Amino acid sequence: MRKAFGVKYSNRAKVLLCYALAWGLALLLPYLALRYLYPYKLAGTAPAAATGLAFLPLPAAAREALALGQAAADRGLLKQALAARDLAWRYAVGGLAALAWLLTLLGQLGWRAAYVRPREGAGAALRAVHTSRWMLLGLAALNLLCALWLYLAAVRWIPDRTVWDALTYYSGFVLNTAAAAVCFRLAAPPAISGRRAYFKRL
Repeated sequence: MRKAFGVKYSNRAKVLLCYALAWGLALLLPYLALRYLYPYKLAGTAPAAATGLAFLPLPAAAREALALGQAAADRGLLKQALAARDLAWRYAVGGLAALAWLLTLLGQLGWRAAYVRPREGAGAALRAVHTSRWMLLGLAALNLLCALWLYLAAVRWIPDRTVWDALTYYSGFVLNTAAAAVCFRLAAPPAISGRRAYFKRL
């Protein structure tokens, strides 16, 4: 039998798995918090500012919930009005978290695409280290701005805020940054990564 030499196996599957796990968790965990943790711990605590959530990327379902809540309030149905307000608030938080997730992912993928076929092999890895740090800093600032925007526009109006509020409303922004950091180090293009390099080869 002839033995094949020089066969190189791509780490594409491992990179895809890394992206799926990192970015999937960054999207799934905030969703689970809004879907299950909010009704269990924070029901009825949506800020009064939820009636004017035009500053957030509201889905159509959220606007319908706001309309239903206003109609219920006009009829004096307080319980239904509060439930509709809570639903609209969860859509608002989820919409902003999803937007930050998408922008962070696109930014990280844009950086990765720039180093798939670097022109200068010797200096590309060193340049990639510097640009990845600056890009990660920029993506962290983006998520921090989104979290600050959410706080100033709505969360600060919630009385008696607890740690559950922070976990539910801000976890997505932290996880977005963490996912980007993981993918920078573990899912860099093969041209600039290696087992003992700054960018680890999976």
